[in-house]
Amino acid sequence: MRSPRGGGGGVGGCYRGGAAGQEQHVDLIPGIPDDVAVDCLARVPHASHRAMRRVCRGWRSAAATPAFASARAQAGANEDLVYLMQFGNPSAADAEPKDDDGPANTPAYGVAVYNVTTGEWRRERGAPPVVPVFAQCAAVGTRLAVLGGWDPRTFEPVADVHVLDAATGRWRRGAPMRSARSFFACAEAGGKIYVAGGHDKHKNALKTAEAYDASADAWDPLPDMSEERDECDGMATVEGDRFLAVSGYRTARQGGFERDAEWFDPAAGAWRRLERVRAPPSAAHVVVKGRVWCIEGNAVMEWMGTRRGWREVGPYPPGLKAGTARAVCVGGGEKVVVTGALDGEGGGGRHAVWVFDVKTKSWTVVRPPPEFAGFVFSVASVRI
Repeated sequence: MRSPRGGGGGVGGCYRGGAAGQEQHVDLIPGIPDDVAVDCLARVPHASHRAMRRVCRGWRSAAATPAFASARAQAGANEDLVYLMQFGNPSAADAEPKDDDGPANTPAYGVAVYNVTTGEWRRERGAPPVVPVFAQCAAVGTRLAVLGGWDPRTFEPVADVHVLDAATGRWRRGAPMRSARSFFACAEAGGKIYVAGGHDKHKNALKTAEAYDASADAWDPLPDMSEERDECDGMATVEGDRFLAVSGYRTARQGGFERDAEWFDPAAGAWRRLERVRAPPSAAHVVVKGRVWCIEGNAVMEWMGTRRGWREVGPYPPGLKAGTARAVCVGGGEKVVVTGALDGEGGGGRHAVWVFDVKTKSWTVVRPPPEFAGFVFSVASVRI
């Protein structure tokens, strides 16, 4: 039997002052048990969550509990959000909503959000006024971290970190990285966000690495990789708790991408090498249900190990221009979302999104609104 005062996994209604200093319970929704009310609130679309939290203190508190997240999952109301670090599309300057918060004469670069579940697009308006150009992003749970990149005024690498709680829509400034860097490998593994390689303000390739604990807002230094790796890719290994830095090139070999990789073993506190793991330099890498995939010029390929190499697991995204892809897994491995330029568009700068259904091995091409059709440098996904 449901409690009229809603055990509901620790969710309760509002309380207000009563006689003799006693607090009086106020139902989340009058006349409805609180656990039932939470079930109702859990079905509110994510786009309306900010407004929902402003209704009353009880709704704001209820939406912040684990029971609320569990209710959304049980109701099948979860939504998959893809965050895109994106340049504005110059051809859509008139369509882009004006934002007077940023400084004048800086690149139109910011955080866009594509809701894979509903098909909606929006600009993350709560983002910092000046988002570093070529910043990387990665997610832990409902927290999205935006890291590093270039200062859009000086074009020098920064160590800045900004963290969004996607569940509440609130941004905060995080502890900065120990080293300013850009074009580095970045990914979540084992509940931490790892960064490695990239280059410094002198364009020297780096082999340093560090790991970010978003809950503690603290960075841990890691041993150096064995090689400098500029423009390397980052992902989690098959086990999901180890970070992998793929390819990249040394300072002395600008653009000479290596075909190996290194992964960090947290138990040993050391880096291990993987030979011949790199697909063609233009490939985008993503981990799907514990398997490393890459999207390259002919197909979607899966890494089978050093001895067996790569095998084809799906067709290439139709109309995707080679060398422009960024990829992220959503829905617990149900889908892969790829962003990139459209081929054969006459260099007009048009970009699109491709959604791959892992079960049916089929692609759906999504043409974003003009203001969201710019180049995407980094992507991350959050399930709400």
